[in-house]
Amino acid sequence: MNVHANESLTSGTHRQLVDVERGIVEREAFVSDQVFADEIKNIFQKKWIYLAHESEIPEAGNYVTRLLGDASVIIVRSAKGQFHGILNSCRHRGTELCRADAGRLKRFVCPYHGWSYEHDGKLISTAFDTHMPPDMDFSAWTLIRVPRLESYKGLIFGCWDKSVEDLAEYLGDFRFYLDAFAARTPEGMEVLAPPHRWRAKTNWKVGALNFLGDGQHLQFTHAGPLALDPVRAAKKGLAIRAAQSVQVIVDGRHGCNLNYLAPDLPAVEYETRPTELLPVYAQMLSPLQNRLLNDLRVGVGTIFPNLSFIESQVATRAKALILRQWQPISATEMEVLSWILAERESSADYKAQLVAKGIHNFGVAGVFEQDDMVLWQSGTSGSRSPISHSYPFSFMSALPFREHPLVDFYGPGRAYSQTLTEISQLEFMNTWQEQLRMHA
Repeated sequence: MNVHANESLTSGTHRQLVDVERGIVEREAFVSDQVFADEIKNIFQKKWIYLAHESEIPEAGNYVTRLLGDASVIIVRSAKGQFHGILNSCRHRGTELCRADAGRLKRFVCPYHGWSYEHDGKLISTAFDTHMPPDMDFSAWTLIRVPRLESYKGLIFGCWDKSVEDLAEYLGDFRFYLDAFAARTPEGMEVLAPPHRWRAKTNWKVGALNFLGDGQHLQFTHAGPLALDPVRAAKKGLAIRAAQSVQVIVDGRHGCNLNYLAPDLPAVEYETRPTELLPVYAQMLSPLQNRLLNDLRVGVGTIFPNLSFIESQVATRAKALILRQWQPISATEMEVLSWILAERESSADYKAQLVAKGIHNFGVAGVFEQDDMVLWQSGTSGSRSPISHSYPFSFMSALPFREHPLVDFYGPGRAYSQTLTEISQLEFMNTWQEQLRMHA
């Protein structure tokens, strides 16, 4: 099953990198330049990719620059309140129109030769219109638009493929879980600060898999923070799972781990939900979604391919929702974007607490983040040699349980009570392989 780095997964041989029946994945999936090129073409140019939260672009002219696949795009709000996705490249000589991460402008003006454009990409002037042919069709020189841009509960996604299914259809039944975390109050969520951004020398899938449900790393990777923080101590809560904790996979591509409080923990120390928000939760969520949130210690998940989230208790009655995007840069490097969100209805003091605690735990220098990044990069370094390519990764802890989901779980998808297995991770990798082949 060894695949050489210069051979394409989507070539005529249809080489197999993921063997679901044996529970193994070839290391080439995480280090091959050719596989990376296939991913950009067949996944990141074909699937819905998260770009921004609406609250980051609150007024007309506000914009952010993000990557859609390997292309820089501008997400901007127009005077009519509409969102537009535009390739960050002037039609004249290709210069990037916006070189800042975020800002506000009346129109796009190229810093090279002065071509100017409306927020929707329409060409206003070349700055030298009198030198142009009199019959020049300005409408033919609009900025290149992202052909599909849709928003779901404030989350803006884009896709380069015009024929992609509607975003709601793509999210499917996972909306049941996504709503419980990201759309549980009438006014919705808001981003509390610009995203932290950093790069790590590891493959983007490592982050996506970890947040999808890597329960096995917790007591080893994060032994330090668990020991130092009495609320998170292994003997008291985070590393001890209650019987109702579950791992869920929906349509084989989106999934989450729901880790609940162990029994008999002191309520005053482990109260998980902000009291001030409980009444508004009831206005938006179904009884089953409220059941999902009751006594939830940590909720963590991934929307295929590269948007993850974690809702973790950062203090008594305070839980920070972190959005995390794993942006592919190369086969062995990714850029991480990390947002902290809170309900709009929450108080200023509550939001300030979430920002401080969220950055402390999950920011670029967060106590949990440093643990992960060092080991993720180490795993990549240890997998790049030709010798290591002959030995696949094991996802075998999924095999004894994969065909035995819970039969009476209240939510959509397939749920498993074995939250320490690699079921959802193996399913994610299987979907990853199918998507590469589907669009080859």
